[in-house]
Amino acid sequence: MKSVAITGMGLVCPLGNTVAEAVANGEAGRSGIRSCESQLWGEYGAGIRSRVAGTVEGLDASRFVASEFADSYDPAVVYALAATREAVDDARLTFDGELGERTAVVLGVAAPGSQTYHRALHAAFVERAAHELPGRVSLNISGNMPAALVALEHGLRGPNLGLVNACASGAAAIVVGADLIRSGRADVVVAGGTEACIGLVLLGSMGNAGAINPTSDPERACKPFSVDRAGLVMAEGAGVVVLESLAAALARGAHVHAELLGDAITNDAHHVYHPDAEGRHWGRAMELALRAARVLPCEVDFVSAHAASTPRGDLTETIALKRVLGAHAFDVPVSASKSMHGHAYGAAGAIETVLAIAAAERGVFLPTINLTAPDPECDLDYVANRSRMRRGEVLLKNSFGFGGTNACLVIRTASPAVIV
Repeated sequence: MKSVAITGMGLVCPLGNTVAEAVANGEAGRSGIRSCESQLWGEYGAGIRSRVAGTVEGLDASRFVASEFADSYDPAVVYALAATREAVDDARLTFDGELGERTAVVLGVAAPGSQTYHRALHAAFVERAAHELPGRVSLNISGNMPAALVALEHGLRGPNLGLVNACASGAAAIVVGADLIRSGRADVVVAGGTEACIGLVLLGSMGNAGAINPTSDPERACKPFSVDRAGLVMAEGAGVVVLESLAAALARGAHVHAELLGDAITNDAHHVYHPDAEGRHWGRAMELALRAARVLPCEVDFVSAHAASTPRGDLTETIALKRVLGAHAFDVPVSASKSMHGHAYGAAGAIETVLAIAAAERGVFLPTINLTAPDPECDLDYVANRSRMRRGEVLLKNSFGFGGTNACLVIRTASPAVIV
């Protein structure tokens, strides 16, 4: 099977608008979760109980979007364009000639055009002006638009996919992108996820489903594996990686951030919200990824957990890790970076993958902050509260989503010399 290298990485997220900025803030244990009052539409959102989110701050959209499109692109598109620009520059690729024809884009998004959709609802039902809605609205709420506009920006004419797969979308996009490399359908793939979902529809609906922490306190809003965890905290942003075959990357002298050893996409077929309490289905996804990677459970060095700070989910992931890794599970550091940046839905898996790889390159495992009152049933090493200086090569990245969808990645994070 063709080895797949990650040669470029880009980030826009609540921890920072570049990989370097975000991983430095993550290493320091800083939080990007803030009041989101400005996105709650005043009187229309007065009854929303959850009033904090992981928000993107300080991004200069004019660097990535031409002025004539500034008011027409959904924020999720802007985040995708910004993260892709950084990833492509990092990979030191130009897409002239045949390479543009052989480069694919696969971007996940769970709630396509969410901000555009909220504004359109207001115009249609409050202002009674549906007949005046601009044509771009229908484009912005299409799940393929971030991928399509990234391709347009860079002249990428290979396969182009907008992947809508709930909270596993970003990680699943990386799996699909790697398969395009392995199958020979593309030589390079821009893959990842983007999301700008903070708004009344999702905050209201998810709050009433009991999935979101109903709080206005950003300090301890997201506390994975804590005994008093009370639900996820919504977030936004984008994470993008550039994938190519390891052989091609080494041949052109690229810096290889990591190698994707194996992966898996599965579905629980159990319940749309709740995971199997015994962790069988999440464990199966991890096992299949490890098997595809030809990695033994005892060879896993660290885990980037899904860990959304939900009562059932965090416990189930703990149980599943113990099912899969056995006694070794107690020796493996497990980081829950959502504690610092929140849950960016379709972008989450990609953002967390980039953060984990970038931190590993610095010899750091990112912390799980706010873990001051551990749940006795969540009894693994969660790198509580402070980052840890330690080298590790084999990363297991988990992403689990509503509808029972799962995506797991097994990644070797090392220098090119070690990978060879």
